[in-house]
Amino acid sequence: MAQTILVVDDDASIRDAVSFYMRREGYDVLQAKDGQAAMEAIATENFDLAILDIMMEGYNGFELCSAIRDRNQTVPIILLSAKRDLIDKSLGFKLGADDYITKPFEPAELVMRVNSCLRRSQAFAEKSEGANGDGGSTIILGDLSIDTQTRQVTARGERLELTAKEYNILLLLAERPNIVFTRQQILDAVWGYDYYGSNGVVAVFIRKLREKIEGDPSKPVHIITEWGVGYRIV
Repeated sequence: MAQTILVVDDDASIRDAVSFYMRREGYDVLQAKDGQAAMEAIATENFDLAILDIMMEGYNGFELCSAIRDRNQTVPIILLSAKRDLIDKSLGFKLGADDYITKPFEPAELVMRVNSCLRRSQAFAEKSEGANGDGGSTIILGDLSIDTQTRQVTARGERLELTAKEYNILLLLAERPNIVFTRQQILDAVWGYDYYGSNGVVAVFIRKLREKIEGDPSKPVHIITEWGVGYRIV
């Protein structure tokens, strides 16, 4: 069964062009012409990836990103924007976006990023299922617990809500405790070798993870920075 892409943009020409290339790649497409229509689709439809324009009247891309994450923590989200502002990118990632592409863009690049996001999402889902086996598998690191079957994470006895990227980074580190991963290694493993963005996005997600799993994010005891090298989990 073909995977479904939700395409949201208030510019009909861009929306139709993106939809054309997604269909040519073999995906089914859901279109939403504005933020309100997108919010209705998020509440009622199932989709495997969302492509969201940021600048729209009514509900903007950031608000839609949050709405998707409230409903589904794992579906990949790609934001589209005419802005090149690093603050916009940082906000998008904080809200749970997986990728960000600036207009104007080459359709082939967007297709590659969509394919990459879906491959990585599927690979980590299969990895979690494989690690589970028949009896389940739980990684315990101090007061941090990761159930690889249900993808549930708890810290200090409280269940945490992690985005797909946050969970995938945490699982990557937790499967090899005390091993230092560079930013580029994390980027390649979680975003994929065909990701075109800066590896600085890794630091954004590490900070988000610390805010959720650490008792005091300014004094982390789980995810440790090895300055000039990368990160490890203890």
